[in-house]
Amino acid sequence: MPYPPDNPPHVFSILAGREVSTWSEEWKHECEVRFLAGLPLRERNDALDGVKDGLRGMKSIRGDAAVAHLRTEIDRYAALKTKP
Repeated sequence: MPYPPDNPPHVFSILAGREVSTWSEEWKHECEVRFLAGLPLRERNDALDGVKDGLRGMKSIRGDAAVAHLRTEIDRYAALKTKP
């Protein structure tokens, strides 16, 4: 299979507000945000901030600004999910 396929599937992205390719960075970002938003708060904070059982969090890998952006996107995703 070529990378990406000639006609990759498209799905509606809540964050983008439109259809996006399932091979796009927008969809990859939405999947990450959706996963993090679905975690219990303590687990989400552990994943973002790290230092649990010696595991590094996203902050130590991507930096403070990236984690701050993810937190903003998680909040935005949750707000968009509750809109009728």
